[in-house]
Amino acid sequence: MTPSVRALGRRDFLRLAGAAAAAGLAPRRLRAAAPGRPFEVSASLYAWELHDEGVERVLDNLQGMAAVNSVYLIGVMHPEHRPLGGGVFPHNPVRATWNAEDARCYWHPDPRRYGRIKPRLSDYAWLSGTDWLQTLAEAARRRGLRLGVENSHALVDRARAEGEFADCACRDLQGGIVQVRPWLRPLCPNHPDVRAYVLALYSELAERYRIDYAQSAIVSFEEGGPGRAGCFCPSCHKAAAARGLDLAAVRAALRRDPRSEPALSQWRDFRFASTADFYRELHAGLKRLRPDLDLRYSQHMARPEDWGVDLLQLRPHLDSLRIQEYTEQAGDPAAMAGKRTRLTEVRRKLGPDFPIHSAIGTRLKATPELIREGVAIAAACGMNGITLGHYDGATFPMLRAVRAGLAASVPGFRPGGAQGS
Repeated sequence: MTPSVRALGRRDFLRLAGAAAAAGLAPRRLRAAAPGRPFEVSASLYAWELHDEGVERVLDNLQGMAAVNSVYLIGVMHPEHRPLGGGVFPHNPVRATWNAEDARCYWHPDPRRYGRIKPRLSDYAWLSGTDWLQTLAEAARRRGLRLGVENSHALVDRARAEGEFADCACRDLQGGIVQVRPWLRPLCPNHPDVRAYVLALYSELAERYRIDYAQSAIVSFEEGGPGRAGCFCPSCHKAAAARGLDLAAVRAALRRDPRSEPALSQWRDFRFASTADFYRELHAGLKRLRPDLDLRYSQHMARPEDWGVDLLQLRPHLDSLRIQEYTEQAGDPAAMAGKRTRLTEVRRKLGPDFPIHSAIGTRLKATPELIREGVAIAAACGMNGITLGHYDGATFPMLRAVRAGLAASVPGFRPGGAQGS
């Protein structure tokens, strides 16, 4: 997803070069959190590891080794082999690997809250029989930890996206369901049933479980240009017309030439506006229920604009941002300068007061030295917290390196659950 040097235009090159220069001049011990806002150290957790290791042992490890003060459950997960990248779980006493199911829910939703689209529970009784969010919430609250939930990339599984909810799926230039990846079939953010589902999903989490933050890694539009991705569905035509855009004319021009202007720019701008409006409606709905709830967007891509995301348009409809930046896990010290550049660029774009959290790669080829450096970079770039990626694949020396990095680089950081409450 990251563009090659050869593919960078002059404008992109100058933008990145400027960000890198600013990062190099940034003070090493810049205050990482706004006054009165504690530095957050969060960790994502999966239902199967809570089952296998036990929630108390997991939290003991995270707090004791990595000074975690915030945890969040991956509430709806996409299909993926775990641990990512191959190998085996380093500390799971039950299983060596796991293949995550396609868009299953690991807490117990109330079906009466939902309309046409409803969450789908795990096919495995040992996962679906327990409300893993309630289990985690009870343990986290006893420890004074902040609590969140992330709903990941796929809103519904591929089978339902291609079948029962095919009318909700994003459509490409030719009218087919967008299928850039083998498993992902994004649902259109302009479809009213999709919006109703997402609002119901997060509203239930906010009301029933009293989570502190709701994190979204939902893919609203697939990556790529109009010849690869979408959307040109009826809901998009209707939303475009409301904005004074003739999407049918845009589509016709792009079918003749996917690089045609002004059609290409109009299509791109419409995607930006659609994503922003999706989060505007979600944010407003959640604030009516819980004014104190933090709606956090997980920026899971290096170039958001390729996915129909304009961070500046999104900013008014979010309370915080997580940058999914796992450079440490590549094991290459030379690549860490790129992490600094990326964090600096996002901080500059969103301003000094918007809460931003940087991921730290604690798995694969990560080393304690790179993890400590990653924490230092996050602090120097003015991040408000870090998020560990991910506990299931991290060895204990990597977790301990997080604590060491915090002690060395975050002024006034005090380990312990109370800090995050």
